[in-house]
Amino acid sequence: MCTVFVNRSETFDVTLTWHQDAIDPLKYASPNNSVTGLWNPERVKLADRAAIGDDGAIATTQCQGDQIEYFTLALKLAHERKVPHLKSDINRFMRAYMPATMKTVGCTHP
Repeated sequence: MCTVFVNRSETFDVTLTWHQDAIDPLKYASPNNSVTGLWNPERVKLADRAAIGDDGAIATTQCQGDQIEYFTLALKLAHERKVPHLKSDINRFMRAYMPATMKTVGCTHP
């Protein structure tokens, strides 16, 4: 996990995960999930599967290497109730960040 700070305040966390089995991001985005739960999550078309909420996103895709694996990227914004986070902004960020991160880590979709 990587935590990004702006002016000494935590802004968001990014978590990159490799795993053998496909996951359903909406399940992990459920608000009752204490680790990756998101506010008001919904499915979106991004990567193979993705969910975006008011405070973050989870996207997963297959990667081809020596064997087929799955790569998941989770973005979780700090809980600032004073600042409204817009799903459209999170969606735009993930559409740029997910492919760039996949390229950086050598993840090629089969």
